[in-house]
Amino acid sequence: MNRTPKLARIPALLTLALLFICSHSFSQDGATKTLPDGFTLLPSGLEYKIVSPGTGKRKPALTDHVELNISYQVGDSLMFDSRKMNNNKPVPIPITKPRGPGDPVEVFMLMVEGDSAIVRYPVDSVKKSGQAPPWAKDGDKITYKIKLTSVKTDAEDKKDNAEKAAKQNAVDDVILNDYFKQNKIKAKKTASGLYYTIKTEGKGENIKSGETADVNYTGMFMDGKKFDSNTDSAFHHVQPFTLEVGKGHVIKGWDEGLQLLKKGAKATFYIPSSLAYGAQERQGIPANSILIFDVEITSVKTAEQVKKDKALEAEQKQKEALANAGKQAETDDKLLKDYFAKNKITATKTPSGLYYVITQKGLGENAKPGKKITMNYTGKTIDGNVFDSNTDTKFGHVTPFTFALGQGQVIKGWDEGVQLLKLGSRGTLYIPSYLGYGATGAGKAIPPNAILIFDVEVTGIDN
Repeated sequence: MNRTPKLARIPALLTLALLFICSHSFSQDGATKTLPDGFTLLPSGLEYKIVSPGTGKRKPALTDHVELNISYQVGDSLMFDSRKMNNNKPVPIPITKPRGPGDPVEVFMLMVEGDSAIVRYPVDSVKKSGQAPPWAKDGDKITYKIKLTSVKTDAEDKKDNAEKAAKQNAVDDVILNDYFKQNKIKAKKTASGLYYTIKTEGKGENIKSGETADVNYTGMFMDGKKFDSNTDSAFHHVQPFTLEVGKGHVIKGWDEGLQLLKKGAKATFYIPSSLAYGAQERQGIPANSILIFDVEITSVKTAEQVKKDKALEAEQKQKEALANAGKQAETDDKLLKDYFAKNKITATKTPSGLYYVITQKGLGENAKPGKKITMNYTGKTIDGNVFDSNTDTKFGHVTPFTFALGQGQVIKGWDEGVQLLKLGSRGTLYIPSYLGYGATGAGKAIPPNAILIFDVEVTGIDN
């Protein structure tokens, strides 16, 4: 599917987690330092300040659960605000080991209940990994504003959630039974509190956990208002929804309810809030909402069937890709030869189809796979459009580019072409599309099947 349906069981802070820019190895070795503006600099590079102290005594530890309000910005641009996402309510986060420098979880573990803090991290530190927004400026800070509202152990959190769910289940059950009575519906109830009716039984055995089902569905609130559907064009994703049943990919009410059905079955699930999205508001679904789903099972496959289908599909795609690559290779080669003739360029061709010209030979041996290579480069398409450079200030990263040769860290044309060069070499690589970004391209600047031309200089070769 091109779109994740609202019934998908998305963790409350998946969006927030994507904002945590932290991709390097993480170490807390070293000492903290107090900065002139009152912030504390941690060994990881995070800077933080408690701007309003709370009255709590306990700091969060690993496996604890906290609730907090948090916003995130780069420079002056606000990227995320949990208050807007969660109707001004705190969001829950499980405390896990910080995933790397820049992860504010490290500071969560230094706060107590009631604390408000500001956390900063230099954009320059994440630019190297390519994870900073492209418009971020050198010297900008990634800034988090955090208000820690509660701290619970894992056991306390589970107990609290269970008690709340039990109370809400009782409320939901009364509401559902009133609904059934009012609408003259005879629904069956499972031990978990799920209700269901089956309109069409279907054929064969019930769906088992681990099997894959194609489902048509319409989700409604108890007043009949639809909130999602893959059969109603108003929701813009009229296509079967495919899922592996019983694996937590959807809400609990679906994982349980689908295992009551067979291929071809048509049914309605009446899902209490504890088996849906619970006390958290999700994508326009209010907290503690009872959800009603009309579902139809259009296909059921065993895990083995799915595995075979994927293998056949992959094989077919590979055949098509090879056929297309052959055609594209011929097209690229003709375009390059025409380009060379027009521009009076004498280039050398390798067996792969890469062309190159060396304008300065350099010293020593050719670069070898596994070596750490430092380069200056300017890349353009065959029509002369410059799309990237580490020597032109307008691209915002005038710093040497370093990578491990032959490790797949760069496009194939680079991994091959740089091995033809020595320390100090200068030259041009003419890279056919299948050794560049292929049929997918790379953003707006590099279209599909683009031939790329790189002027390169090797400034360093290290072990």
